[in-house]
Amino acid sequence: MSLMVLVVRAPGQPAPASIPSDHSLTLPESDILVLSNVTGVVRGLDATGLLLEKDLVYLPRIPLADLSPAELRALLETKTGYASLTGFTSLQGRHESGSALERQLQQTWHHGPSLAGKIQTRLEILADLRSYNNEIALLPGEIAAARQYEVDEAPIHDQLTNRAATAAAASAQVETTELDRAGSPPARLAEQQAQENYRELAVRVERVNDRDVIAKGQVAGANQQIDDHVAKCAELAARLARHGITVAGVPPFYPVPSLTLRGDVDEERKDN
Repeated sequence: MSLMVLVVRAPGQPAPASIPSDHSLTLPESDILVLSNVTGVVRGLDATGLLLEKDLVYLPRIPLADLSPAELRALLETKTGYASLTGFTSLQGRHESGSALERQLQQTWHHGPSLAGKIQTRLEILADLRSYNNEIALLPGEIAAARQYEVDEAPIHDQLTNRAATAAAASAQVETTELDRAGSPPARLAEQQAQENYRELAVRVERVNDRDVIAKGQVAGANQQIDDHVAKCAELAARLARHGITVAGVPPFYPVPSLTLRGDVDEERKDN
C-alpha cells in the first residue's frame, strides 16, 4: 500500500497582505434580526440558509436569496451572522500560509455579483474548507489501521500457505495408498488413516482460509477508506479552485490554518 505524507503545516510562502479590519467598527453583540415578515434570534447561518428562532421555536431555514439587500446588511450586524462570515478556526492555529488564503477569500468576496452572492459563496467556501480539514484529520488513523491490519494478516496468510501445503501432501498420500491397496487389511487401514488425516487437514485449511478472507477484507476496507478520503480531498480542492481558492488536491495535504476574514465584511458594514 502506498502511503502519503501528511504535513501539519504548509511551508512558509509570501502572500499579499490581508485587508485589515476596520477597528472603528464595533463587533456585533446581538443576534436579534428584524426581517420584513418576522423578527427572531439568529441561531445559525451556513450555505443552506439562515436559521431563526422565534418564541423558542426554530423556524424553517430561509434561503439567502429570499432576503433583501437591507435584510442582508442587517444580518451582517448580528453576532452569529458576522462570526459565520469572518472566522475560520483550525486545530493548526494561525500560520503565515493562511495569508494567501485570506487574500483569495477577499478577492472572491469583492468579485461577488451581489451581497447575497458574496455571503453565499463565502459560506460555501468555509464549509468546504472545514470538510477538507476533516478529511485530512481522518487520514492518519485510517493509515495506521491499514498498516496494523496488514501486520495482522501476514501470519494468517503464512499459516494458510503452510496448512494448504500439508493438506496437499496428505491428499497425495491418499492417492498413494489407493494405488498400493491390495485388498489386505493393513492396506485398507492405511488408506482409511490417510483419508481421515486429509479430511482433518482440509477442515483446518478451511478455517484458516476463512480467517485469511476476513483479514484481507479488513486490509482492503482500510485501504478503501484511505482512497475515499484522498478522493474527497481532491473533490473539495477542485470545488474550491472554481472559487479561486487554492489547496492541495493530491498528497501531501496541508490542513488549512485558522483564518481571519473581518476586513472585507467590515468594509461592507462601513458602506452600509
